[in-house]
Amino acid sequence: MSEENQEVQHHQVAGESPVPAEERYCMIAEAAYYIAERQGFDGDCESHWLEAEREIDRVLSAAAASSVIPD
Repeated sequence: MSEENQEVQHHQVAGESPVPAEERYCMIAEAAYYIAERQGFDGDCESHWLEAEREIDRVLSAAAASSVIPD
């Protein structure tokens, strides 16, 4: 098993996302933007971010469970 595969496996076993933190952050930022856009850019930025964070973490958890990382 390659070192990279061992690293991904370690993250999956430890319950961590196989996606690097910077990439996860960018995914959350983009999702938060679209959530805010859907709401007409009204509301609290923090609530948009937290909703996006939950959504992205749910997607990443599902992908990790199926051993498929979304593009």
